[in-house]
Amino acid sequence: MAMDTVTRNINITAAARFDSDPSVSGKTLKQALQQQTGIDGRRFSRLSLLAALGACNLRSRAAVCEDCAVYVATPFSSPSLFEKMTDNVLNHHAAMPFDFIANLHNAPAFHAAQALGSRGASLVLAADNRPESWTQILRLAAASLHAERRIAVGWCYEQPKGQSGWEGSIWVLLEYARGQGQQGFADPLNITQTPGANSTYWQGVADWLQRLEAV
Repeated sequence: MAMDTVTRNINITAAARFDSDPSVSGKTLKQALQQQTGIDGRRFSRLSLLAALGACNLRSRAAVCEDCAVYVATPFSSPSLFEKMTDNVLNHHAAMPFDFIANLHNAPAFHAAQALGSRGASLVLAADNRPESWTQILRLAAASLHAERRIAVGWCYEQPKGQSGWEGSIWVLLEYARGQGQQGFADPLNITQTPGANSTYWQGVADWLQRLEAV
């Protein structure tokens, strides 16, 4: 049974989140991923680790088919890895190829798909702090569901160094409601409260999921 309806023909069938404090070491996150999935996260950026661990939580709540697509919204790149790369190049005149690969824009979606056991299409959409930014990935996913049986949609966030707050990833599983004609995408997720002008991208998603889980 769907836990919520996106439109008349698209349902949310599962939701999950992974929260972490920025003080938690990357080694601890890698160990958690290894224990849960057997995946070796040595070359993962912190952002990819947060995405994959959230995807693990989603997989524990719902069956994910092999062709499930994975759509991710996140501010571009992993702040901690980007800082490391910059320091190596500017101060030590050393480029680390694997760091560049780990920081590719699509890496979080790729590693989340690996954690989900999915071989479907993956996509990353840049997010920012405009109030409507966090719903864009949902609109795109909903518009794509005519060709996909399910899409895992995730919002991933790594807290920049020196800033307070939490980080992690939030996930929902969208499923096409078969037998109901395409109705178009009008009101994303039946949202009656949209983020205010001062709401950050990440807080908008968190507030929405809290309302969803309360239903």
